[in-house]
Amino acid sequence: MKKAFTLAEVLITLGIIGVVAAMTLPAIVHNYKKQEVEAKVKKFYTTMAQAVKLSELENGPVFYWSKSPRIDDGEGGNAGNREGVLAFYDTYLEKYLKKAAVIDKGGTAIAIMLADGSTLRLSSGYCMDINFDYNGAKAPNTQGVDMFDFLLCTEEGYNAGLLRNRQNPFDAYFPYSCVRKGCTREQLLSSCKSNPITCSALIMHDGWKIADDYPYKLK
Repeated sequence: MKKAFTLAEVLITLGIIGVVAAMTLPAIVHNYKKQEVEAKVKKFYTTMAQAVKLSELENGPVFYWSKSPRIDDGEGGNAGNREGVLAFYDTYLEKYLKKAAVIDKGGTAIAIMLADGSTLRLSSGYCMDINFDYNGAKAPNTQGVDMFDFLLCTEEGYNAGLLRNRQNPFDAYFPYSCVRKGCTREQLLSSCKSNPITCSALIMHDGWKIADDYPYKLK
């Protein structure tokens, strides 16, 4: 006659399984989320860099692309230039970003949805600011968590004093304090903590990986 488990033994076993699951599940979810963000940010960078290269073949080097000037709000800030941004996108990028569609022309920027459901917002500063949101309109919509900034700089941007590598007109958002190849990881990590729009540079420096000391919790 086979001996069956008692109810108490089954409950104890289930309890142990529950405790182990409760301890390991957060780490599993975090690792999955980290891998998802890494893959999508890297994919966006590759897609955008390819679009820029293809556009350069037809329109010449980025440094000579016509970009409407930044509009000063009278207090040293940027009042935006929606019409200029849309014209820039239509002329230089729209043709080369496959299955992308403008979904919002409101405010001072334009929003574009990519084929995988992620979005980017273009706005005109000294360079063309590109804010990538890997999960589109879904929360939390927070810099350094699901939103990552990049720059596309024409000659106007360099003349404005931004420290950028001329060989990389489209790039991650590096701190103003150091040029692309001159930033140490310590500088990038510190900048990411204090100014999350530069976190894309830290992720790029780490080989499109989000290291254990990354300062923000991914959601």
